[in-house]
Amino acid sequence: MKRIIYLLITVSILVALAGVFIMTDMGQLMGISKSVIVYYFNNNNWIIFLSFAALAVAFLLNRKHEVLKMKTFLWIGLLWVVLILSTKFVTPYIMFSATQEGAEFVKNSETKDYLEDDEVVFVIDLNGVQKAYPRSYIWQTHIVGSDFGDDEVVMTYCVLANLPTPFINDINGSKVNFKVLAQTNNNLLIWDRASGEIIQQITQTCEFSENRLDPVPVMEMTWGGFKKAYPDGTVFYNQWDSPMEIVLDAIMPLEENFEPDQWMFKTVNFDDKRFETKDMIIGVADHESDAYLAISKPLLMKKKHMEVTVGNKNLLVAYFDEFDAIAAFDLEKNGQKVTVEEIDINGMTKNHGQLERAYVFSSVFWGVWSYYYPQTEVLIQY
Repeated sequence: MKRIIYLLITVSILVALAGVFIMTDMGQLMGISKSVIVYYFNNNNWIIFLSFAALAVAFLLNRKHEVLKMKTFLWIGLLWVVLILSTKFVTPYIMFSATQEGAEFVKNSETKDYLEDDEVVFVIDLNGVQKAYPRSYIWQTHIVGSDFGDDEVVMTYCVLANLPTPFINDINGSKVNFKVLAQTNNNLLIWDRASGEIIQQITQTCEFSENRLDPVPVMEMTWGGFKKAYPDGTVFYNQWDSPMEIVLDAIMPLEENFEPDQWMFKTVNFDDKRFETKDMIIGVADHESDAYLAISKPLLMKKKHMEVTVGNKNLLVAYFDEFDAIAAFDLEKNGQKVTVEEIDINGMTKNHGQLERAYVFSSVFWGVWSYYYPQTEVLIQY
Protein backbone atom coordinates (compact mmCIF):
# COMPACT_ATOMS: atom_id res chain seq x y z
CA MET A 1 0.00 0.00 0.00
CA LYS A 2 2.89 2.34 0.75
CA ARG A 3 4.26 1.82 -2.76
CA ILE A 4 0.84 2.45 -4.30
CA ILE A 5 0.45 5.72 -2.41
CA TYR A 6 3.94 6.87 -3.39
CA LEU A 7 3.32 5.88 -7.01
CA LEU A 8 0.04 7.83 -7.19
CA ILE A 9 1.65 10.91 -5.67
CA THR A 10 4.62 10.67 -8.03
CA VAL A 11 2.41 10.30 -11.11
CA SER A 12 0.22 13.23 -10.02
CA ILE A 13 3.15 15.58 -9.41
CA LEU A 14 5.00 14.54 -12.58
CA VAL A 15 1.92 15.16 -14.71
CA ALA A 16 1.46 18.60 -13.11
CA LEU A 17 5.16 19.34 -13.58
CA ALA A 18 4.96 18.30 -17.23
CA GLY A 19 2.30 20.97 -17.76
CA VAL A 20 4.64 23.64 -16.39
CA PHE A 21 7.43 22.34 -18.61
CA ILE A 22 5.25 22.32 -21.75
CA MET A 23 3.44 25.63 -21.28
CA THR A 24 6.27 27.90 -20.12
CA ASP A 25 9.62 29.06 -21.50
CA MET A 26 11.30 26.30 -19.53
CA GLY A 27 10.17 23.66 -21.98
CA GLN A 28 10.39 25.87 -25.04
CA LEU A 29 14.09 26.35 -24.38
CA MET A 30 14.40 22.57 -24.47
CA GLY A 31 12.73 22.38 -27.87
CA ILE A 32 9.18 21.34 -27.02
CA SER A 33 7.35 21.16 -30.36
CA LYS A 34 4.25 23.16 -31.20
CA SER A 35 2.25 19.97 -31.66
CA VAL A 36 2.91 19.00 -28.03
CA ILE A 37 1.89 22.46 -26.80
CA VAL A 38 -1.28 22.44 -28.88
CA TYR A 39 -2.15 18.89 -27.78
CA TYR A 40 -1.63 19.71 -24.11
CA PHE A 41 -3.60 22.93 -24.39
CA ASN A 42 -6.47 21.17 -26.15
CA ASN A 43 -6.61 18.38 -23.55
CA ASN A 44 -5.36 20.09 -20.41
CA ASN A 45 -8.65 19.81 -18.49
CA TRP A 46 -8.64 16.02 -18.79
CA ILE A 47 -4.93 15.82 -18.02
CA ILE A 48 -5.33 17.99 -14.92
CA PHE A 49 -8.38 15.95 -13.83
CA LEU A 50 -6.42 12.69 -14.09
CA SER A 51 -3.55 14.24 -12.15
CA PHE A 52 -5.97 15.43 -9.46
CA ALA A 53 -7.71 12.04 -9.38
CA ALA A 54 -4.40 10.28 -8.72
CA LEU A 55 -3.63 12.69 -5.89
CA ALA A 56 -7.16 12.34 -4.45
CA VAL A 57 -6.96 8.53 -4.44
CA ALA A 58 -3.57 8.73 -2.74
CA PHE A 59 -5.07 11.06 -0.13
CA LEU A 60 -7.97 8.69 0.61
CA LEU A 61 -5.67 5.69 0.86
CA ASN A 62 -3.30 7.62 3.08
CA ARG A 63 -6.12 8.57 5.47
CA LYS A 64 -6.91 4.89 5.90
CA HIS A 65 -3.36 3.54 6.12
CA GLU A 66 -1.52 6.60 7.55
CA VAL A 67 1.61 6.18 5.44
CA LEU A 68 2.36 9.91 5.42
CA LYS A 69 1.60 12.51 8.05
CA MET A 70 -1.29 14.81 7.14
CA LYS A 71 0.99 17.85 7.26
CA THR A 72 3.29 16.28 4.68
CA PHE A 73 0.35 15.48 2.43
CA LEU A 74 -0.91 19.05 2.68
CA TRP A 75 2.49 20.31 1.49
CA ILE A 76 2.28 17.90 -1.45
CA GLY A 77 -1.19 19.20 -2.24
CA LEU A 78 0.03 22.78 -2.08
CA LEU A 79 2.86 21.94 -4.49
CA TRP A 80 0.32 20.40 -6.89
CA VAL A 81 -1.83 23.55 -6.78
CA VAL A 82 1.19 25.79 -7.44
CA LEU A 83 2.23 23.68 -10.43
CA ILE A 84 -1.26 23.69 -11.94
CA LEU A 85 -1.66 27.44 -11.45
CA SER A 86 1.76 28.00 -13.01
CA THR A 87 0.75 25.93 -16.03
CA LYS A 88 -2.43 27.89 -16.67
CA PHE A 89 -1.61 31.42 -15.55
CA VAL A 90 2.12 32.28 -15.59
CA THR A 91 2.58 32.93 -19.32
CA PRO A 92 -0.76 34.52 -20.35
CA TYR A 93 -1.58 36.42 -17.16
CA ILE A 94 1.68 37.19 -15.32
CA MET A 95 4.76 37.21 -17.54
CA PHE A 96 3.07 38.52 -20.68
CA SER A 97 -0.21 40.04 -19.62
CA ALA A 98 -2.10 41.38 -22.65
CA THR A 99 -3.33 44.98 -22.84
CA GLN A 100 -6.21 44.37 -25.20
CA GLU A 101 -8.47 46.53 -23.02
CA GLY A 102 -7.55 49.80 -21.38
CA ALA A 103 -4.41 50.63 -23.37
CA GLU A 104 -3.48 54.30 -22.99
CA PHE A 105 -2.72 56.43 -26.05
CA VAL A 106 -1.63 60.04 -25.74
CA LYS A 107 -1.01 62.87 -28.19
CA ASN A 108 2.48 63.33 -29.58
CA SER A 109 2.70 66.68 -27.84
CA GLU A 110 2.12 65.04 -24.45
CA THR A 111 5.10 62.67 -24.65
CA LYS A 112 8.01 64.84 -23.59
CA ASP A 113 11.06 62.64 -22.84
CA TYR A 114 9.00 59.48 -23.50
CA LEU A 115 10.98 58.37 -26.55
CA GLU A 116 14.15 59.31 -28.36
CA ASP A 117 13.66 60.37 -31.99
CA ASP A 118 15.59 57.38 -33.34
CA GLU A 119 13.55 54.76 -31.46
CA VAL A 120 11.52 52.34 -33.58
CA VAL A 121 7.73 52.54 -33.58
CA PHE A 122 5.18 50.47 -35.48
CA VAL A 123 2.42 52.53 -37.03
CA ILE A 124 -1.14 51.77 -38.08
CA ASP A 125 -2.90 54.24 -40.37
CA LEU A 126 -6.54 53.17 -40.63
CA ASN A 127 -9.82 55.05 -41.13
CA GLY A 128 -8.02 58.37 -40.85
CA VAL A 129 -6.53 57.44 -37.46
CA GLN A 130 -2.77 57.08 -36.97
CA LYS A 131 -1.29 55.39 -33.91
CA ALA A 132 2.28 54.46 -33.01
CA TYR A 133 3.36 51.46 -30.92
CA PRO A 134 6.91 51.85 -29.57
CA ARG A 135 8.87 48.62 -29.84
CA SER A 136 10.54 49.27 -26.50
CA TYR A 137 7.17 49.43 -24.73
CA ILE A 138 5.10 46.66 -26.32
CA TRP A 139 7.50 43.72 -26.27
CA GLN A 140 6.53 42.57 -22.78
CA THR A 141 2.76 42.82 -23.16
CA HIS A 142 2.88 41.49 -26.77
CA ILE A 143 -0.79 42.39 -27.31
CA VAL A 144 -2.34 45.88 -27.38
CA GLY A 145 -5.91 46.72 -28.38
CA SER A 146 -7.24 50.04 -29.65
CA ASP A 147 -10.07 51.67 -31.63
CA PHE A 148 -9.61 53.01 -35.16
CA GLY A 149 -12.87 54.71 -35.98
CA ASP A 150 -15.31 51.95 -36.91
CA ASP A 151 -12.74 49.19 -36.37
CA GLU A 152 -11.09 47.70 -33.32
CA VAL A 153 -7.54 46.53 -33.93
CA VAL A 154 -5.41 44.21 -31.82
CA MET A 155 -1.69 44.74 -32.35
CA THR A 156 0.44 41.67 -31.69
CA TYR A 157 4.22 41.85 -31.45
CA CYS A 158 6.70 38.99 -31.23
CA VAL A 159 10.03 40.26 -29.96
CA LEU A 160 11.80 36.98 -30.81
CA ALA A 161 10.95 37.45 -34.49
CA ASN A 162 10.80 41.27 -34.36
CA LEU A 163 7.38 41.02 -35.98
CA PRO A 164 4.40 43.40 -35.53
CA THR A 165 1.12 41.93 -36.84
CA PRO A 166 -2.16 43.77 -36.19
CA PHE A 167 -5.55 42.10 -36.68
CA ILE A 168 -9.11 43.39 -36.81
CA ASN A 169 -10.85 42.36 -33.59
CA ASP A 170 -12.93 39.63 -35.21
CA ILE A 171 -12.79 35.88 -35.74
CA ASN A 172 -15.80 34.48 -37.57
CA GLY A 173 -17.94 37.43 -36.54
CA SER A 174 -17.03 37.35 -32.83
CA LYS A 175 -14.80 39.61 -30.76
CA VAL A 176 -11.44 38.14 -29.80
CA ASN A 177 -9.79 38.00 -26.40
CA PHE A 178 -6.14 37.44 -27.23
CA LYS A 179 -3.62 36.11 -24.71
CA VAL A 180 -0.02 34.98 -25.09
CA LEU A 181 -0.02 31.20 -25.02
CA ALA A 182 3.62 30.33 -25.73
CA GLN A 183 6.36 30.72 -28.30
CA THR A 184 7.63 28.01 -30.57
CA ASN A 185 10.46 28.23 -33.07
CA ASN A 186 11.01 31.86 -32.09
CA ASN A 187 7.50 33.02 -32.85
CA LEU A 188 4.42 33.86 -30.84
CA LEU A 189 1.51 31.49 -30.32
CA ILE A 190 -1.63 33.51 -29.57
CA TRP A 191 -4.59 32.08 -27.69
CA ASP A 192 -8.04 33.53 -28.30
CA ARG A 193 -9.75 32.93 -25.01
CA ALA A 194 -13.15 33.75 -26.54
CA SER A 195 -13.11 30.98 -29.15
CA GLY A 196 -10.38 28.70 -27.79
CA GLU A 197 -8.48 29.11 -31.07
CA ILE A 198 -4.67 29.22 -31.28
CA ILE A 199 -3.00 31.40 -33.91
CA GLN A 200 0.59 31.19 -35.12
CA GLN A 201 1.48 34.86 -35.49
CA ILE A 202 3.96 34.70 -38.37
CA THR A 203 1.69 32.53 -40.54
CA GLN A 204 -1.59 34.06 -39.25
CA THR A 205 -2.98 30.51 -39.26
CA CYS A 206 -5.55 29.17 -36.79
CA GLU A 207 -4.44 25.79 -35.48
CA PHE A 208 -7.86 24.16 -35.12
CA SER A 209 -9.99 25.68 -37.89
CA GLU A 210 -6.97 26.24 -40.18
CA ASN A 211 -8.47 29.60 -41.15
CA ARG A 212 -6.02 32.36 -41.92
CA LEU A 213 -6.45 35.82 -40.42
CA ASP A 214 -5.95 38.90 -42.58
CA PRO A 215 -3.47 41.30 -40.97
CA VAL A 216 -3.87 45.07 -40.98
CA PRO A 217 -1.07 46.94 -42.83
CA VAL A 218 1.58 48.27 -40.47
CA MET A 219 4.50 50.64 -41.07
CA GLU A 220 7.86 50.70 -39.36
CA MET A 221 9.42 54.09 -38.73
CA THR A 222 11.26 56.10 -36.13
CA TRP A 223 9.53 58.13 -33.46
CA GLY A 224 10.95 61.31 -34.98
CA GLY A 225 9.57 60.25 -38.37
CA PHE A 226 6.12 59.53 -36.93
CA LYS A 227 5.88 62.95 -35.31
CA LYS A 228 6.83 64.54 -38.61
CA ALA A 229 4.51 62.42 -40.75
CA TYR A 230 1.54 62.43 -38.36
CA PRO A 231 1.75 65.40 -35.98
CA ASP A 232 -1.85 64.80 -34.87
CA GLY A 233 -1.28 61.11 -34.23
CA THR A 234 -1.21 59.33 -30.88
CA VAL A 235 1.19 56.87 -29.29
CA PHE A 236 0.77 53.89 -26.97
CA TYR A 237 1.91 55.12 -23.57
CA ASN A 238 3.43 52.70 -21.11
CA GLN A 239 5.38 53.88 -18.08
CA TRP A 240 7.22 50.51 -17.97
CA ASP A 241 7.08 50.31 -14.21
CA SER A 242 5.14 47.13 -13.48
CA PRO A 243 7.04 44.50 -11.44
CA MET A 244 7.08 42.03 -14.35
CA GLU A 245 8.33 44.65 -16.82
CA ILE A 246 11.15 45.55 -14.47
CA VAL A 247 12.10 41.89 -13.96
CA LEU A 248 12.05 41.05 -17.67
CA ASP A 249 14.04 44.17 -18.53
CA ALA A 250 16.69 43.09 -16.02
CA ILE A 251 17.02 39.47 -17.16
CA MET A 252 16.25 39.93 -20.89
CA PRO A 253 17.31 43.42 -22.01
CA LEU A 254 15.65 44.36 -25.29
CA GLU A 255 18.91 45.67 -26.75
CA GLU A 256 20.50 42.22 -26.63
CA ASN A 257 17.82 40.82 -28.92
CA PHE A 258 19.09 43.07 -31.71
CA GLU A 259 22.74 42.12 -31.36
CA PRO A 260 24.12 39.71 -33.99
CA ASP A 261 23.98 36.09 -32.85
CA GLN A 262 22.32 36.99 -29.53
CA TRP A 263 18.79 35.90 -28.70
CA MET A 264 16.51 36.26 -25.71
CA PHE A 265 15.53 32.66 -26.51
CA LYS A 266 16.79 30.54 -29.37
CA THR A 267 14.25 27.86 -30.09
CA VAL A 268 14.65 27.37 -33.84
CA ASN A 269 17.52 25.94 -35.88
CA PHE A 270 18.82 28.36 -38.47
CA ASP A 271 19.95 26.52 -41.58
CA ASP A 272 19.40 28.93 -44.48
CA LYS A 273 22.62 30.85 -45.08
CA ARG A 274 21.40 33.21 -47.81
CA PHE A 275 21.32 35.93 -45.14
CA GLU A 276 22.79 36.06 -41.66
CA THR A 277 20.34 34.71 -39.10
CA LYS A 278 19.73 38.08 -37.39
CA ASP A 279 19.51 40.08 -40.63
CA MET A 280 16.26 42.01 -40.84
CA ILE A 281 14.39 41.41 -44.07
CA ILE A 282 11.14 42.64 -45.57
CA GLY A 283 8.93 39.61 -46.05
CA VAL A 284 6.18 39.49 -48.68
CA ALA A 285 3.72 36.60 -48.66
CA ASP A 286 0.96 35.38 -50.98
CA HIS A 287 -0.37 32.43 -49.01
CA GLU A 288 -2.91 31.45 -51.67
CA SER A 289 -0.14 30.94 -54.22
CA ASP A 290 2.32 29.64 -51.63
CA ALA A 291 4.77 32.29 -52.84
CA TYR A 292 7.12 34.20 -50.57
CA LEU A 293 9.87 36.78 -50.98
CA ALA A 294 12.52 38.14 -48.64
CA ILE A 295 13.88 41.57 -49.55
CA SER A 296 17.21 42.75 -48.21
CA LYS A 297 16.49 45.71 -45.94
CA PRO A 298 19.72 47.56 -46.92
CA LEU A 299 18.75 47.07 -50.58
CA LEU A 300 15.32 48.62 -50.00
CA MET A 301 16.84 51.56 -48.15
CA LYS A 302 19.19 52.10 -51.09
CA LYS A 303 16.60 51.75 -53.88
CA LYS A 304 13.77 53.54 -52.00
CA HIS A 305 10.95 52.12 -54.16
CA MET A 306 10.74 48.51 -55.34
CA GLU A 307 7.94 46.96 -57.37
CA VAL A 308 7.66 43.23 -56.64
CA THR A 309 5.42 40.43 -57.82
CA VAL A 310 4.86 37.60 -55.36
CA GLY A 311 2.34 35.02 -56.50
CA ASN A 312 -0.72 37.02 -57.50
CA LYS A 313 0.30 40.10 -55.50
CA ASN A 314 1.82 43.16 -57.12
CA LEU A 315 3.19 45.49 -54.48
CA LEU A 316 5.26 48.63 -54.18
CA VAL A 317 7.54 48.36 -51.15
CA ALA A 318 8.97 51.73 -50.22
CA TYR A 319 11.45 53.34 -47.89
CA PHE A 320 10.92 57.04 -47.08
CA ASP A 321 14.13 58.77 -46.01
CA GLU A 322 12.32 61.75 -44.55
CA PHE A 323 10.49 59.60 -42.02
CA ASP A 324 12.91 56.67 -41.83
CA ALA A 325 9.85 54.59 -42.67
CA ILE A 326 9.02 51.34 -44.47
CA ALA A 327 5.58 50.98 -46.04
CA ALA A 328 3.94 48.93 -48.79
CA PHE A 329 1.12 49.59 -51.25
CA ASP A 330 -1.03 47.51 -53.57
CA LEU A 331 -0.27 48.21 -57.24
CA GLU A 332 -3.61 46.77 -58.33
CA LYS A 333 -6.15 49.51 -59.06
CA ASN A 334 -9.45 49.03 -60.86
CA GLY A 335 -8.34 45.54 -61.83
CA GLN A 336 -5.14 46.73 -63.46
CA LYS A 337 -1.53 46.84 -62.34
CA VAL A 338 -0.25 50.41 -62.31
CA THR A 339 3.29 51.73 -62.52
CA VAL A 340 4.27 54.38 -60.03
CA GLU A 341 7.10 56.87 -60.33
CA GLU A 342 6.41 58.96 -57.24
CA ILE A 343 4.44 58.16 -54.10
CA ASP A 344 4.15 59.68 -50.64
CA ILE A 345 3.93 57.92 -47.30
CA ASN A 346 0.13 57.97 -47.46
CA GLY A 347 0.08 56.18 -50.82
CA MET A 348 -0.80 59.24 -52.91
CA THR A 349 0.55 59.19 -56.48
CA LYS A 350 0.52 61.78 -59.26
CA ASN A 351 -1.02 59.62 -61.97
CA HIS A 352 -3.14 57.03 -60.17
CA GLY A 353 -4.52 58.71 -57.07
CA GLN A 354 -4.16 56.98 -53.75
CA LEU A 355 -3.07 53.36 -53.51
CA GLU A 356 -4.22 51.04 -50.75
CA ARG A 357 -1.77 50.02 -48.08
CA ALA A 358 -0.55 46.43 -48.06
CA TYR A 359 0.79 44.28 -45.24
CA VAL A 360 4.43 43.21 -45.35
CA PHE A 361 6.57 41.63 -42.64
CA SER A 362 8.75 44.63 -41.76
CA SER A 363 12.27 43.91 -40.48
CA VAL A 364 11.51 40.33 -39.41
CA PHE A 365 14.59 38.31 -38.49
CA TRP A 366 15.74 36.17 -41.39
CA GLY A 367 16.35 33.08 -39.28
CA VAL A 368 12.73 33.01 -38.15
CA TRP A 369 11.26 33.94 -41.54
CA SER A 370 13.25 31.25 -43.36
CA TYR A 371 12.15 28.60 -40.85
CA TYR A 372 8.46 29.23 -41.43
CA TYR A 373 8.84 29.97 -45.14
CA PRO A 374 11.76 27.82 -46.32
CA GLN A 375 10.55 28.03 -49.93
CA THR A 376 11.02 31.81 -49.91
CA GLU A 377 12.87 33.52 -52.71
CA VAL A 378 15.33 36.25 -51.81
CA LEU A 379 15.97 39.63 -53.36
CA ILE A 380 19.49 40.85 -52.78
CA GLN A 381 19.96 42.74 -56.06
CA TYR A 382 17.35 44.78 -57.92
